[in-house]
Amino acid sequence: MTVRQNTLQESGAVTAPVILVVEDEVLMRAAAADHLRQAGYDVMEAGNADEALRLLQKVEIDVVLSDIAMPGSLDGLGLIRWLRRHKPQVKTIVTSGSEQPTAGYGMFLSKPYRLVDLDFCVAKVLPAVQTPCLA
Repeated sequence: MTVRQNTLQESGAVTAPVILVVEDEVLMRAAAADHLRQAGYDVMEAGNADEALRLLQKVEIDVVLSDIAMPGSLDGLGLIRWLRRHKPQVKTIVTSGSEQPTAGYGMFLSKPYRLVDLDFCVAKVLPAVQTPCLA
């Protein structure tokens, strides 16, 4: 349990998990982010791994959904390696239309993906008590 979750649990407050969508394709990022918001998650967006790192150092994130191939100083796999070293509690889902990573990078979602498959992956990485009900 993260510090934020523990504090919220002690106070009785309920909050949605925070998902960071890291995707350089604007339409793909917007579609995933909008869908996750409608599903009840708090969503943040980054266009590349450099933007994601800035957010990860300021905000407590529960799940990172990241494309593999992106411009910038790190690709998606580099971002996941950074997370494993610095924030191992963050759950990860990686996406790609061309390559599938080896084990150790989290769940893999092949692009283009269906939103129902995104829902499945998010539900799989989050504990049931954190997954909002779809209404």
